[in-house]
Amino acid sequence: MEKSQLRDALVHELWRMTKMDIIAHLREFVEGETAALYYLNNCGSETLTPTQISEYLQVSRARAANILRSLRGKGYVRMDIAEDDRRKMDVTITDAGRKAMEDKYNFLLRYFELYIDVLGEEDIADLTRLLKKTVDCNLLLDPERAREKTEEEVR
Repeated sequence: MEKSQLRDALVHELWRMTKMDIIAHLREFVEGETAALYYLNNCGSETLTPTQISEYLQVSRARAANILRSLRGKGYVRMDIAEDDRRKMDVTITDAGRKAMEDKYNFLLRYFELYIDVLGEEDIADLTRLLKKTVDCNLLLDPERAREKTEEEVR
């Protein structure tokens, strides 16, 4: 198979993957409110600042502030003025936030167990190996290198 056919097939299947329910549920854990709750929950009893949450989520401070405002409105986080610096806020997950996080996480675990049942152990092991290889080679996938390669092909 030609490289362009391989590329096109890969892009097509990755695009189809983004439309899967399992990816939508997983996406919650890497962006938005659930990702913030996940981070806060994993930090234990520590308080975090909105800046730390913004950096972890890789979103703007304004976006992090909107996420935290929504979570506070749901009663999932508490935001207090920092004792050591009144210009800063301390963010803490509440018991309700921990419960919501636990429910979402348990649902995701059950969903992935079902996915393993459907694909089977061997295919899941192969998929996991390929995903690990993909993540490990990400350093080689520098956007600047891709740009240079495109420019070379144009010449």
